[in-house]
Amino acid sequence: MKQTIFLCVLLLSTVLQGYSQSWERDRHHLIFGLGATGFMGELGGADDIGSHGIQGIKDFDFSAIRPAITAGYRYMLFESLGLTGNLTFGYIAGDDKNTSEPFRNNRNIHFRSPIWELSSTLQYYFFSYDRAGARYRRITRLRGQLGFGFSLYVHAGLAGFYFNPQGYFESENYQGTIKNVDDLPPNGWYNLRPLRTEGQGYFPTREKYSRFSLSIPFGIGALFYLDNPDFSIGIEYGFRKTFTDYMDDVSTTYVDPAVFSEMFDDPGKVALAEYFANPTNNSLPETVTAPGQQRGNPFNSDAYMFGVITLYYSIPQTSRPPFGTRRF
Repeated sequence: MKQTIFLCVLLLSTVLQGYSQSWERDRHHLIFGLGATGFMGELGGADDIGSHGIQGIKDFDFSAIRPAITAGYRYMLFESLGLTGNLTFGYIAGDDKNTSEPFRNNRNIHFRSPIWELSSTLQYYFFSYDRAGARYRRITRLRGQLGFGFSLYVHAGLAGFYFNPQGYFESENYQGTIKNVDDLPPNGWYNLRPLRTEGQGYFPTREKYSRFSLSIPFGIGALFYLDNPDFSIGIEYGFRKTFTDYMDDVSTTYVDPAVFSEMFDDPGKVALAEYFANPTNNSLPETVTAPGQQRGNPFNSDAYMFGVITLYYSIPQTSRPPFGTRRF
């Protein structure tokens, strides 16, 4: 009798151990995602004076949303903690034409920029990883015909990213010092950093900015666990606090347009620098955009965000589960 009880306890503990550690056999996942970007900086925004930090959410410009794509890898460190690495590409944009705030609209600056981001984040899941009959413990279950599991998580980490602000030149709107029409560049998109629109590199107090920077990503997400154990679908929002104020090529004050003729020998480049440095629509007095007047706010860094729908694929493991337990 004692031997029978001992064998039953041993068998039960072995089975439970196999279930409780089943997450260890499902630790590796590939991530693919599609979504959208958002930008929060000097340009565009709501119909009010720009704000930053948490209050900056009210300044979000929905018309500036652009597409994004991501791919990555997740490794489950523990039942409720995953480590991810992602490569994400998208575009961000901003345009003062989209706001009716008088000073921002009068400034009339716009930009777009590609974003290449390499990030690593930790994901903490509120519902622990447990494959006792499901990919994760289905503490919360959405009822209905689909009948899939559901879990929430938060994430935070570190990212490095590349950006390259660009502006669109329209020769018919140019009103600078270059009078020969043949010297004007053709209409199109141009990189803004080489034009040094705020006198970077000309004035000793203004250095050229780098197109590489760091950011701190953090946010929330949700995962939906399908009946097929190899796939999960997620939705994630991530905010990026950066350490640069030049993602939109705007940060400090206007400069005297005469400096561009001293900075560049090419008349086409002079015209571009003049155009993008101060493309005001003249809806306010000229003194508003005179040299030395505020063009941006150097005391607040820019921010961007990603909202993506993700697909997680569990990489099949070659090792056999203990005692031939099948892979759910």
